[in-house]
Amino acid sequence: MSSTKTLKNPFVLVPLLAGILLPCVVFLILHLSHLAAAKSQNFLKDAVVISGQPLPKLELVDLEGGKVSPEQLRTGKVLLVFLTTNCQACQKELKLLSRVKSQLSDKVKIYGVGIQSRNQIIKFIQEHEIETEILLDKDAALLQSLSVKYFPTKFLVEDGVIVNTWFGNSPDEAELFRQLGL
Repeated sequence: MSSTKTLKNPFVLVPLLAGILLPCVVFLILHLSHLAAAKSQNFLKDAVVISGQPLPKLELVDLEGGKVSPEQLRTGKVLLVFLTTNCQACQKELKLLSRVKSQLSDKVKIYGVGIQSRNQIIKFIQEHEIETEILLDKDAALLQSLSVKYFPTKFLVEDGVIVNTWFGNSPDEAELFRQLGL
């Protein structure tokens, strides 16, 4: 009979339940966080082309309508920055690139790559005083072939091969130069 009285005592049940439930809750939290991390890594892995692949040979257009040959983007060191006009991080990145343009001009060719209309891009350049050359990716063919899903996404290309890919704006000049390998 005394064992029946002990189990009805709430002070005995609390540690018993905690001893059973706590390990289950910890396991569940760890398992879910592992699944979320794996899903995140797979999601980001598919977000862009992995470094080491050649830049696709697709033609872009400058804002005057002139064609930019694939070879122009595949010769030397080239930074391609995919952007949209409603992206604050894109604005920050292009302003930074405009500030350091003269320091980088003999080391890296830099192009913004817009997917919106010519008029939207021109208005964006004028409103934000952007000096970085912007090219148009008509029909978003290059964007799709590189699986760009985040803006800005940057591709550093050396002699036609993608050597680095990263997302977001650079916080300052020093970080930008580091990202460019300078």
